[in-house]
Amino acid sequence: MSILLGVIVLFAVLCGIVAVMQAVAIVRVAPAGENLAGFMPLGWWKFRQLEQKAGPAAAQKLNIYKRAVVAFVIFLLLGLILSGWTINQAPAPASAAAELINDPRVIPAEFAFNTDLRRVATMPGAQEMLES
Repeated sequence: MSILLGVIVLFAVLCGIVAVMQAVAIVRVAPAGENLAGFMPLGWWKFRQLEQKAGPAAAQKLNIYKRAVVAFVIFLLLGLILSGWTINQAPAPASAAAELINDPRVIPAEFAFNTDLRRVATMPGAQEMLES
């Protein structure tokens, strides 16, 4: 399962790299009058605004950018879901309580009857008593 998770993470990283490269290419192809602040919608899924700002010269790069961003988000969500499922399927680690129960000096709860006599803490000046 960890191999599949590693492959998903690898694809997510590759899609993220492609998206960043295409975003840089879109900014380079943009008309000279546009400043860099006009391309702030790159990370906010505002593709129509980007098409208007970048112009027709960046249409192909914008399509690649859209696909890379969508694939990145899908792989990211798939990786999160798969990692959560993997964690839930893993066996629980042995706890200290389980080791204590396997100790022969400890009486398991199902065999410790309430009718057994148990020692009561002694109080100073009182005689030792047994609880019934």
